[in-house]
Amino acid sequence: MLPESPRWLYSQGKTAEAEDVLQYIALGNGKERLNLKLKPSAGTLRKDELAPGILNLIKHPVLRWRTIVLMYIWYVCSFVYYGLTLNAGELKGNLYLNVALSGLAEVPAFPLCMFFIEKSWSGRRKTMTCFLVFAGFACILTMFLPTNAGLLLSPTLLALCGKMMVSAAFNIVYIYTSELYPTVLRNAGLGVCSMSCRFAGVLAPFVPSMKSLSPSVPFVVFGISGLSAGFLTLLLPETLNKPIAETIEDLQSSKYQVLKTEEAEQAS
Repeated sequence: MLPESPRWLYSQGKTAEAEDVLQYIALGNGKERLNLKLKPSAGTLRKDELAPGILNLIKHPVLRWRTIVLMYIWYVCSFVYYGLTLNAGELKGNLYLNVALSGLAEVPAFPLCMFFIEKSWSGRRKTMTCFLVFAGFACILTMFLPTNAGLLLSPTLLALCGKMMVSAAFNIVYIYTSELYPTVLRNAGLGVCSMSCRFAGVLAPFVPSMKSLSPSVPFVVFGISGLSAGFLTLLLPETLNKPIAETIEDLQSSKYQVLKTEEAEQAS
């Protein structure tokens, strides 16, 4: 039911089909029929640019650093998310109520992340950092609270807050990662990060069993992971209202322009 990507059609030289898809999109957006005519060959990607290999994520310094940081962030999001979900049954109180509340805690995460990522004073990077750091602090604070504390200061409530925060961060990381990679490598970057995420999903079920050492150990592990990933997010650039690089050359040139702009501002 979905049309083919006009970018891909154009890159394959199918300009007539690309024009039809663009007309379909315009009509769907309530626009009048466009007088659109694409040039047959201008802008068509070369064969070596159609599907750059995954090794490009390692060869280029900018992409290599971003990939390492993003892989760890994805790993932590999955690790803490599934770990807290599986650990809900280990909390004090009714088993079924704790599991239900753990699921309901994700509901406010969607409007929260949708609100903050579009604000100029928060954006993607700061929002991701705050959610991950808050999730880490919520998990660590559980070890300082007695199990018989009141409802407002119970470990269960803090665990639910941590689950809500890491759920919001998990939603944002998909958007943020897509904007950090150039178009020609976006699928490869998302695939590598998703692979790292699945490794965390494999390891997360074993963390709740560490309660045999101490009841607070699982939350300490989740807390340290969340804090470290949150602070590492600050090393990545902000992407809100910024042009997305389409090629590796665009990414490198945009970084160069940013550096030159910063140098000029410092000099002035």
